[in-house]
Amino acid sequence: MLTHLKLENFKIWRTTGPVRLAPLTLLLGTNSSGKSSLIQSLLLIRQTVKGDDTGLDLNLGNPDADDTVTMGQFHDLLCRHGTATESTPATQVGIEFRWAAHGAPAQDSTLFSARYASGPAGSAELRYLRLGKDGEGFTALRTKPGIYRLLLTNQVLPVRQSADYRPERSFAFSAAMLNRLGPLADGIRPVGPALLDELSRIIYLGPVRQLARRDYVWGGRMPAHIGDDGGRAVDVLIASGVAQQAGRGTDQSSDGGRIFRETERWLRELDVADGLQVRALGRSARYELLVRHRGAVVNLKDVGVGVSQVLPVVVAALFAQPGHIVIVEEPESHLHPLAQAKLAELLASVSAERNVQFIVETHSEHLFRRLQTLMAKQQVQPQQAALYFVERDGQAAKLRELKLDDFGRVANWPEKFFGDTLGETREQTSLALQRAKQMRAQDGHASD
Repeated sequence: MLTHLKLENFKIWRTTGPVRLAPLTLLLGTNSSGKSSLIQSLLLIRQTVKGDDTGLDLNLGNPDADDTVTMGQFHDLLCRHGTATESTPATQVGIEFRWAAHGAPAQDSTLFSARYASGPAGSAELRYLRLGKDGEGFTALRTKPGIYRLLLTNQVLPVRQSADYRPERSFAFSAAMLNRLGPLADGIRPVGPALLDELSRIIYLGPVRQLARRDYVWGGRMPAHIGDDGGRAVDVLIASGVAQQAGRGTDQSSDGGRIFRETERWLRELDVADGLQVRALGRSARYELLVRHRGAVVNLKDVGVGVSQVLPVVVAALFAQPGHIVIVEEPESHLHPLAQAKLAELLASVSAERNVQFIVETHSEHLFRRLQTLMAKQQVQPQQAALYFVERDGQAAKLRELKLDDFGRVANWPEKFFGDTLGETREQTSLALQRAKQMRAQDGHASD
């Protein structure tokens, strides 16, 4: 589980300060305020670490390679109004986060902290990396072009300086270099794979999900992922639905129909469908997903767009295994208010029952209000949730943690957080009184 995030001079952020990440983390705020940049920082490190280009210190993304985020060049990444901090010069970008096992004490968390500067041809060049638990792992510091000083955290003096000590993809070293270090490598050998494992646990679902298709080609097995646009969420449902029809776990699906059954249940809770049905089209590999609602059974393509947009959200939550991190942008897209509120119950339920972390960027007042209610009911404890309001502060972004008490009440409510509801009510009341006065006057004139 990710427990901490800090950005410096990253896009619109001069600095976020230390951000606590909880099992349920909500990012709220106005458009273009910097919410998505918080998420992009994690996805940027994920695509770098999981990539295969050892020459890239930071994979800024290639739209032709289907990278999750495309950031352009380093000057696009660097905050145009950045400032120097104790650790990061104004010309460098800092990305830092911590992770730990669910429920583990803070001292057992592992730190990733990196700083990047402008490199050749607009690339990003690693200047500093600290990776490992407190008192463990390593620090790599660039001393001159292509040369890095390696410091093992449990050693007082640096090992030495060499071009071989440049961390590949900002996290790991070659097997040959580790072998040359001999016993000294024992303290750093496991930290790279640990970071890769943690970032591989992220399931990301962007704000624009793939629209429904009339039929789907299914390869016969449970997909390994659902895709950043949710494009394979229906494949997951087909795999689980086939297992459900078989009445047992199969080679095609090891979940025994669990995801299919629970998706049906949550669609009923959201009041967008009464059930689902998977139907094979002849003897081909094509299947269609049918939706049952209010007595009708129709193809997924023929129901409202809200169903196709929320299906990947529900499937992502249920597809996640214990320890996974589900990052979702705008889960409420195309949903009516009741369904938006019920999404909060889905997130809280799955997080508590399956130890899944959710980081959600949302504009939904209804989702937020229902989470407040769940806290008032003590179904969500204050330490299990972290809620942030992101707003513009001149040319930069500012983060405000919302302080909630045990009853879900916000002590530091931002002005016009969800619009100006009180102001709208006052204006409606004033206009109604004015109109009533005019109508009485007109009735008085008509009786003369």
